[in-house]
Amino acid sequence: MTSTDRTRACDPHGNPAESPTALVDVRDMLVIHAALSREFRLAPAAVRRVKPGDRKHARKVNDHLGFICKLLHEHHVGEDEIVWPTLRARLSAADRRLLDKVETQHAGINAALERVQGARRRFLEQPDSNHAAALANELETLHQLVVEHLADEERDILPLAAAYLSDPEWRAIGQSLRALSPKSLLLGAGMCIYKADPEVIAMMFKAIPAPVRVIVPLISSRMYARHNLRIHGTTQP
Repeated sequence: MTSTDRTRACDPHGNPAESPTALVDVRDMLVIHAALSREFRLAPAAVRRVKPGDRKHARKVNDHLGFICKLLHEHHVGEDEIVWPTLRARLSAADRRLLDKVETQHAGINAALERVQGARRRFLEQPDSNHAAALANELETLHQLVVEHLADEERDILPLAAAYLSDPEWRAIGQSLRALSPKSLLLGAGMCIYKADPEVIAMMFKAIPAPVRVIVPLISSRMYARHNLRIHGTTQP
């Protein structure tokens, strides 16, 4: 029996719960996951590109790492504090164990983020080859944890979210992004748009008023291209 079998859901009293008649479109999460996976895959090489002693470039790369780490953290906050509790109340015991697994992975990723933060601080203080290598290694470990977690979440949790959450409940995950500045939100949008399915991007932006819905993708894509050039040496990493 798969995790998408709706007869397994239970209400808080252990009785079978009714799920929505239509599946919620959760493809926006796949876009976000792809962006996060790509950024953490590219991060070690970005650190290694910094020439020993180049503090200016080191600061730029450190700022980039801080940004993507914050994006990942806030994304997980949105899941842990806003969306997953609602979903958990509607799941069977077996499916709650799947949710337990990904939440435990969040804790492991948070620990890895802390190690990266320490390595970032040491690299920023002394951007030599040894500190760059140490930071790159921590980032590679973090990337491995992120990829494993995202795969588990896409396989086990997204089908449950699609079946048992309403569209407003699912969209509530975006509340966690209020911690980001407008500039960060635009850059994050550019990260998501890059190489993503245009149909899914249109769906993600449909709630934005029409004039802004046209302008934001253009601005954010250009911002992301310029950002890539500074960090990765190319507009299309």
